[in-house]
Amino acid sequence: MKALFVTRYSGDEYNGIMSISAVLKSRGHQSQAVEADLAKIKAALNPAIPTVLAYSTPTNLSEYYLNLNSELKKGYRVFSVFGGPHPTAVPGIIERDGVDGVCIGEGELAMAELLDNLDAGRPIRHINNWWIKEEGAIYRNGLRPLIDDLDSLPLPDRELFRDKSLFDREKMHVVTGRGCPYSCSYCCHSFYNRLYNDQAVKIRKRSVRGVIEEIVRFKKEFPLKFVVFDDDIFILPYNWLEEFCAEYKKHVDLPFFCYLRADLVDERTVQNLKSAGCFSVSMGIETAEENLRNRIFKRNMSREQIVSAAKLIKAYKIKLKASNIIAAPGSPLDVDLGTLELNILCKTDYSSVELLTPYPETEICSWFDADVDKKHPESCQKNKYAKRQAQNLRNLFAIIVEFPALFNLVRVLIKLPCAKFYEFCFFIWEGYCAYFRLYPAGWLSFGRGIKKYACRAKESFLKKELFTRI
Repeated sequence: MKALFVTRYSGDEYNGIMSISAVLKSRGHQSQAVEADLAKIKAALNPAIPTVLAYSTPTNLSEYYLNLNSELKKGYRVFSVFGGPHPTAVPGIIERDGVDGVCIGEGELAMAELLDNLDAGRPIRHINNWWIKEEGAIYRNGLRPLIDDLDSLPLPDRELFRDKSLFDREKMHVVTGRGCPYSCSYCCHSFYNRLYNDQAVKIRKRSVRGVIEEIVRFKKEFPLKFVVFDDDIFILPYNWLEEFCAEYKKHVDLPFFCYLRADLVDERTVQNLKSAGCFSVSMGIETAEENLRNRIFKRNMSREQIVSAAKLIKAYKIKLKASNIIAAPGSPLDVDLGTLELNILCKTDYSSVELLTPYPETEICSWFDADVDKKHPESCQKNKYAKRQAQNLRNLFAIIVEFPALFNLVRVLIKLPCAKFYEFCFFIWEGYCAYFRLYPAGWLSFGRGIKKYACRAKESFLKKELFTRI
């Protein structure tokens, strides 16, 4: 049996897909990744090999993938399944034409059991984590337990993206654990925690030995120069972090990037990170407005904690990236300008910012009107200043943090009809900061980054086409 994973390939690795692929291959199945393009998928399909067509589906690509799959089903006999954050939150997409299965929650064991049964001709109607459609009937199954021992899974299948032209051989993405004890209202973890009756709040961490083994193996094959840890909160638990930092320095000794929370930052933690080779970190500021940050976003941290964490990180000469959210419903421009000022105060090396988007089934959805179109969340913006101005502020945000003298001009700049120019400036500045400030992995990596950002810019400029064309 073969699994064909359809992705909008951008040059980054997909850890979830690589983990599922590794489990499938360990059970004797074939696995391949293919770009989400009709012609390329057709070329990858072999009528002689029974194939499961698998889509790991974020909300912003759900309609595109569904339309693409519908077109493919017209000419090919494939079993089409959807998994990832959007189908987990909205399993009702099983009712759409051409969708044979929806995977809810963790996918490794569920996907393996599905392919095992299909390959052996056994029934698939009652596999946990799956909603299955057969002959018009839909079978809605419950959840299997979360995988507690992550070391029981094989190492991610990095061969899956090895032949891709943008595969970055000088940088790798690693996940060391799963779960999150926090319930930020805009994050999919808030939904996952409810889905699993708060079992998902527990952080399930891989062993230090297993993580080091994965990195060392990659380092032996490729000219690795930088490691990105994609865990939402890398620094928990603290005892794991201390052991990891010592072993990482001893066996890997390469600069790395990780995510943390401002209210968890203390001097001992930053010292451990720095001693291990931490080059850059990311933490959420989100908004400077206290009520919005804590009552609505449920971040539960103070302005003082954010500023203190930023100062400590910068004192140890670690590069700081901050994430921010603007254009919340009903919020005036002054709220977002306050967030901009806070980023300037924190002296961030790069400030990422997005317009607030109500992803399905997250708690923040209750803050929006009841008739929110969950298929197209980008249509739901209802802030008190024009959406065009909000988008312009988003594109100028990080540049103004770098050049704070522009702050006094921001109210004028966001009203100018320069949206495309601002978007171009955004991509240039983001790319520069990514490859020279936050994740400096060498010139070959930079060259691939240029191609990646060119692809992203093209997709951004053609965003409407992305959701309609096949």
